[in-house]
Amino acid sequence: MLVKLGWSDGGQGGLRATNADRKALLGLLEVAKDEGRLDTDQHAGRADRVHSAKTRGDLTVLATDLPNQRGVREWIDKARIRGDDRERAARCLAEATEQGRLAAAEHDARAAALSDAVTYAEVKSLLWGVPGWPGADEKALLAGTADRDAALTQLAQAVTDGRVHPSEHPVLQADIGRARLVSDLQELLAGIAARVSDRERENIARELEAAYRDGQLDDEERAVRIGRAQEAATGADLTTLVKDLTGGGRLLARPDREKIAARLAEARDDGRLDPAEYDSRLQAATAAATVAEAAPLFADLIVAPRPAWRGPLDKLFDWLILNSALLPAPRHWWQRLYPKPTWKLLSAATLLAWAYPTVKFPILLGLTVGAGWIPAAGLFAFYGWLARAGAGNIGARQRAVLDDLRSALQRDHPGVAAEIKHEGGTATVSLEKKRGTIPAGMPEAAVRLVWGSRLYPLKRIQIKAGPDDTTVVLNRAERAKLRHQYGPRPYGRLPKEDRVPWD
Repeated sequence: MLVKLGWSDGGQGGLRATNADRKALLGLLEVAKDEGRLDTDQHAGRADRVHSAKTRGDLTVLATDLPNQRGVREWIDKARIRGDDRERAARCLAEATEQGRLAAAEHDARAAALSDAVTYAEVKSLLWGVPGWPGADEKALLAGTADRDAALTQLAQAVTDGRVHPSEHPVLQADIGRARLVSDLQELLAGIAARVSDRERENIARELEAAYRDGQLDDEERAVRIGRAQEAATGADLTTLVKDLTGGGRLLARPDREKIAARLAEARDDGRLDPAEYDSRLQAATAAATVAEAAPLFADLIVAPRPAWRGPLDKLFDWLILNSALLPAPRHWWQRLYPKPTWKLLSAATLLAWAYPTVKFPILLGLTVGAGWIPAAGLFAFYGWLARAGAGNIGARQRAVLDDLRSALQRDHPGVAAEIKHEGGTATVSLEKKRGTIPAGMPEAAVRLVWGSRLYPLKRIQIKAGPDDTTVVLNRAERAKLRHQYGPRPYGRLPKEDRVPWD
């Protein structure tokens, strides 16, 4: 509801006031009296001035702090206070005192000022930090007894959990007692919650013990890290102790080294490594400290994957829903059934249910073909929505593919800036070298990398390298040629992020 203050003279303040104008303003003053915005003396004084007013402008100045209608409950800064709102403000101050937000002396000072307050702007300043009124700011509430008691309870629990040392308890308890605002208490408690507990320290200690048993840590390093874990205050302190035990940068464990030796021996027995190469790589693997250092030893020993078989429903899924090559690797058994196998099962069942009446009762052919496809189409759309919802963020995976391609190009050809875009099935690779020319084989290498990537759909590859611009239209013949040269395009779910070459 749009509320305006005062009686409007319509922009004609210089005109002489009529009895109707005076009557309208007297009615407005009467409403203000009834609502407690004006006391009896104030109402009488303004009413006398209404009768003696000569112009419409004279009338206007008598109501600039009064709403122009009855029942206005908005707390407008320039408006005079309703009697009910003054009483409400007094109750808010009294309740805040009972809650321990205001001391008795502060309450008395605010209550005395409230009795003299005229406008809502004055009332709002007196109610700062107090809940229960329309403009109360939850982020700037004064802390009450219940708030401090709750904070003290959390502090005591933090001491029990080992997040706070007992020697710190008196200092933090005093800080809680001095906290003026609820937000101050929340900030203090957030700092306590960010500390690590004894249980978290014990979990890290167990991880370090497991790493020691696996050969990732020696006796000295184990003792140093466990000692640091016992003294750690924050989660970041604990993370630094185990960050080299997971991921690509993790330290090699004893099972890793056993697998590495077995895989290298297998490659030697298969004829992929001669004895001298085997000895050289085994020595390099023995000297390697992390997974990242050992991984290059297996870059050319990975068994070429078999092309994944794609049936009619697989192709339909890739065409209608999303390409299977961008689905994440399943980490749980049920993820192997969702979303693609479930979509195939539901779609096949729907097709059979749609075709059965036609085969069983040919007389229904017209009805089935004419209208039976409508619910079937709705079900297919619903299945597609379920499949896409279960696929996760496909866009993020596509962007990750582009980043990997860019990194591979720049790693293999230092000094060349590469920019890769993928729009509408066209992959555009822009190559630029500040000094000299683009290496002769780089456009072909870019085509090979894009062909072997998981960019879908892929209909055209454009290589922009100055005078060596190349466009490869992926028709049937060109696809067969690239498949023969570089092998099939990757298909199936993405490999697990934590998979290592020797697994």
